[in-house]
Amino acid sequence: MDSSTGRSFGPPRSPSAQRAATVVLTALAPASWGTTYVVTTELLPPGHPLFAGLMRALPAGLAGLAITRVLPRGDWWWKAAVLGVLNIGAFFPLLFLAAERLPGGVAATLGAAQPLLVAGLATLVLRDRPTTWRLTWGVLGALGVALVVLGPQARLDATGVAAGLAGTAAMAGGVVLTKRWGRPPGVGPLALAGWQLTVGGLLLLPLTLVIEGTPDGIDAAAVGGYLWLGSMGGLIAYTLWFRGIGRLPVGASAPLVLLSPLVATAIGIARGESLSLPQTLGFLLALAAMLATQLDPPRPGRRVRRGTPDPGGRAAGSGEPGMTVAVLGATGMVGSRVTAEAARRGHRVLALSRKPAAHDPAVTPVAVDVRDAHAVHRALAGSPDHGAADAVVLAVRTEPADEEFLVGATRTVLDAAARLGIRVLVVGGAGALRSPDDPGLLVAHNPAYVPAEVRAVAAAGLAQWETCRAHTGADWVYLSPPALLEPGARTGRHRRGTDTLLTAADGRSWISAEDLAVAVLDELGTPGTERHITVVHQDAAPPAGSYAARAS
Repeated sequence: MDSSTGRSFGPPRSPSAQRAATVVLTALAPASWGTTYVVTTELLPPGHPLFAGLMRALPAGLAGLAITRVLPRGDWWWKAAVLGVLNIGAFFPLLFLAAERLPGGVAATLGAAQPLLVAGLATLVLRDRPTTWRLTWGVLGALGVALVVLGPQARLDATGVAAGLAGTAAMAGGVVLTKRWGRPPGVGPLALAGWQLTVGGLLLLPLTLVIEGTPDGIDAAAVGGYLWLGSMGGLIAYTLWFRGIGRLPVGASAPLVLLSPLVATAIGIARGESLSLPQTLGFLLALAAMLATQLDPPRPGRRVRRGTPDPGGRAAGSGEPGMTVAVLGATGMVGSRVTAEAARRGHRVLALSRKPAAHDPAVTPVAVDVRDAHAVHRALAGSPDHGAADAVVLAVRTEPADEEFLVGATRTVLDAAARLGIRVLVVGGAGALRSPDDPGLLVAHNPAYVPAEVRAVAAAGLAQWETCRAHTGADWVYLSPPALLEPGARTGRHRRGTDTLLTAADGRSWISAEDLAVAVLDELGTPGTERHITVVHQDAAPPAGSYAARAS
């Protein structure tokens, strides 16, 4: 790294590529669960589904504990127990009961309704209103699975249907609570999976011994089947699943469960089964639904270039309303305007500050001291009073400049965001930019832009930039304002650049705080690939009568 130029390590990571990789890894979990039927019928002793569930959960959970050597702390003892019961301990026996009382097609169709149940629970628990796009595709996905697996021999048994719905609801509740609670600081998805599999396995143990007992004989094929269910279908799958739930919106992660019956169907085709025309259409419909829920809904109206106002006053690239944006420093000059801009675009806002206040119903004030890592993590992960954040904007500054505080606050937010899998936009300083007339000289070291009285401010911003560059776990972008940042009018007329200070035609470099907020929401709605960006107003000079607030 060359500290004199501010050049970052390696090529920038694309947020879209990161999202795609997360989706693929998360999808491996339900894909592996789709192999359960063929493994159970071909390799395992018949008549012992609870024992199969026990072998899938308890050894895998204990292995997870042995690998991570991390136990729950504080309220995570009961949280892990609740999640373990919902995702494993209750889900497995209810699933097996439904499978015994219903044809496989009926049970699979009930399971395919999980995305719709998740959408309803997310509205109640996370205050995450589902979009029409994802609700529509959720219904179509369940219909597609029904076309694939339901046949004329399908029969409905009241007990089986109740068990199937209860099992689907249990896992849907587990998905939503996993998203709401996140993970405790310093705990990875492997440990979280180990806790839940252990809890579920311990719950299944007495049920198995009382109801079924152990199989009379376990041959080599059965051993291989149990190993597959416990490893790929157990510890590995649930680790990937909980990781994905933490990083993806619930509306994107839940529909991936459709892969389970689709993979089971594909295995059947590979084993010589054939699909009728309705089944083929259903397979393609379910697959299309699963893929469509990973995409943002199409935006109506004409396309508008980034930074230009549309006829309704909403800037391009703002994204679909419904995102939850956390703003740290929500009462400051920039933070207050980011809060207002996000609410204006239809997003939900968590206004985080030591003394929060809000007069907009879309804004939830949350009292948080950014120096308290646990409080920051809890605020971003969600609480009974508000849902989890989808993105966080860090817009804190101190007067006078406090480099130690700024660096510590930035590291705290990046750490929490990395654990929760949410994007961070840091509103930093202009000092980290290159000088336009001398690319080898940072603005922080250029007296033409940074006079002596603001050198401490520039140094703090530069230290904050270095803190971001050193953090490899979080998905962050650092937004440097131009040299002059001040309250003013919201025009939407700004240009976006990367790591070099931008100037207008007359050589001045400025933007209003209102237009900087527009740029922040543009970037959250339509992320670029660069880690370091900047913006400048398109007009030649700030309006008459404005006052300057150096953004160094």
